[in-house]
Amino acid sequence: MKKTVMLVLALILCFSLAACGSNSSNSSNSSNSNSDSKTVTKGSNDEKAELTLVWGKGDASDEQLQTILTEFNKLYPNIKVKRIEIPSNSWGDYFNKIQTMIAAGNPPDVIRIAIEGVQMFAKQDLLLPFDDYMNVEPEAMDNYSDLHPKLQAPFVVDGKTYGFTWDWNNVVMHFNTKLLKDAGLSLPDKNWTKDDFLSYAQKLTTDKDGKKTYGFAIPNYYFGASAWLFNNEASVLDDTMTTSKLDDPNAIEMMQFFQDLIYKYKVAPAPNPKDDGTQMLMNGQVAMMSAGKWPFSTYAKNNFKDIDVQYLPTFKTNKVIFGVGAFPALKTTKYPDAAYKLSAFLGGTFSQKTTLSDASIPTRTSVMAEVLPKTPATNWKIYADSADISKAVEAPMQYADIESIFSRYMGLILANQMDAASAMKKAKEEIDKALKK
Repeated sequence: MKKTVMLVLALILCFSLAACGSNSSNSSNSSNSNSDSKTVTKGSNDEKAELTLVWGKGDASDEQLQTILTEFNKLYPNIKVKRIEIPSNSWGDYFNKIQTMIAAGNPPDVIRIAIEGVQMFAKQDLLLPFDDYMNVEPEAMDNYSDLHPKLQAPFVVDGKTYGFTWDWNNVVMHFNTKLLKDAGLSLPDKNWTKDDFLSYAQKLTTDKDGKKTYGFAIPNYYFGASAWLFNNEASVLDDTMTTSKLDDPNAIEMMQFFQDLIYKYKVAPAPNPKDDGTQMLMNGQVAMMSAGKWPFSTYAKNNFKDIDVQYLPTFKTNKVIFGVGAFPALKTTKYPDAAYKLSAFLGGTFSQKTTLSDASIPTRTSVMAEVLPKTPATNWKIYADSADISKAVEAPMQYADIESIFSRYMGLILANQMDAASAMKKAKEEIDKALKK
């Protein structure tokens, strides 16, 4: 890891075109400036630029991207944008592939990135700070104050702004409402408890006419599991993200509860890498699963309407996790002003309305108010209300390593190959080593 980081930094020193500091009176902190190069001046809309944008078709189709770029080019006709796709298995894998492109001397200009990677890229000095451009060309930001402040906060690192929040997701409970009705159950109250949840899972677990339905599908991935840890006053890392807390009794208790749901209570299937929780919910293989808003894209494609949502059950507390995305620019870009304009436009109102009707939640409060009521779930308001009480997923610069370690040990727990206490203590040891790299 150290060797990779040093190689990346060395290449950045060779290829970087850093923007420079401005003494604008609009700047709240002089440390926000890129003062190691020339002064940032207002760019001309006639300035020609060719940008590469890393953005998967899973987030925006070719048609959606073309719609966005057509509108973008009405403002900036001479900025041409080419999409690059990077197939990956996880955020960690995706970030590593982008770093490989940088190290090979073939970096993109603007990248789709999630909170899980912003610390990684910012701390390695790979991203272009936008603060001076924001001071000189604030109109490009399309009403910065419309961005929900809590959701924008992760993209301000050490006082520097590296992106404009575009989409976000939380983790709530999804219910197959037909199965709820068949079991004589209604949507639980938002203050439902661990005992309530277990009762629901048991009543929803059935075996009729050779068809097995489980009450719940366990979220066997870092983001989903972290949401449940938060509700038990636990977490993967401490508040400073410098050491792991997985050996905490509350964390062990939650992970043991997951294992017990499979092997003791028998209300959840043992996870299989080939399983798709959304399909299982629609097919009636499970009655409940925890996820964000992303399954609604699949629901819509399948005309599945037997769905509603509620907050996760309260264990020792009730917190809502959030992850968020934006479009930072790399410092290596030859066109920093154009990259700033593209990044800002992608975080703007038009972009969010064009792309965020199903799979994610908009980060602009005005767009939330317009888009979310169209969600087929009757309890859709929790997607807006939870932003105010949400807590960010833990994502330090070593995120890729931490995610891998956590997922490996969680897999051993859910496969009944290790008890939760032993697995979490081992995971803590490995994560603490990773955090020191």
